[in-house]
Amino acid sequence: MDIEKMQNMSEDDVIDALLGEIEVPTRTVVIQRLGIPIKLKALTGKQISKIRKDNTHSEKVKGSKLEKDVFDDENFNAEIIEKATVSPNWNNEKLKAALNVSNGKEVIKRRLLAGEMDNLIEQVFDLSGYNDEAEDIEEIKNSLEPDTDSI
Repeated sequence: MDIEKMQNMSEDDVIDALLGEIEVPTRTVVIQRLGIPIKLKALTGKQISKIRKDNTHSEKVKGSKLEKDVFDDENFNAEIIEKATVSPNWNNEKLKAALNVSNGKEVIKRRLLAGEMDNLIEQVFDLSGYNDEAEDIEEIKNSLEPDTDSI
């Protein structure tokens, strides 16, 4: 969007933009080792919170009546990737049968290396707005102006 247009937006313009159709961001990344494209989409905060909750369980502390929450990183990462993937379909029957697994999370854990999973997670969080910083309009304008000092 044009910086000048953003600066001159009225309250009604902002409300209309918020009420308009919002496109879910997507990105295609390539797993170099496998030579395959993975199309990812953004997830909502609610989806990520549910996945985090689903991958946290309580365990008793030995020698005590206390319990502690235990977070399963690997399952969390695999489920984030599974839910954010537009294609391929990690729950494809052919994949599950060939790997003798029951779900897409297990396919992901068996076929992708830790670093590949981390890269995909980073991409999903980036698409979901976690790396976006709110910027002042003046900062945006200044970053778009040519740097006359270096000419």
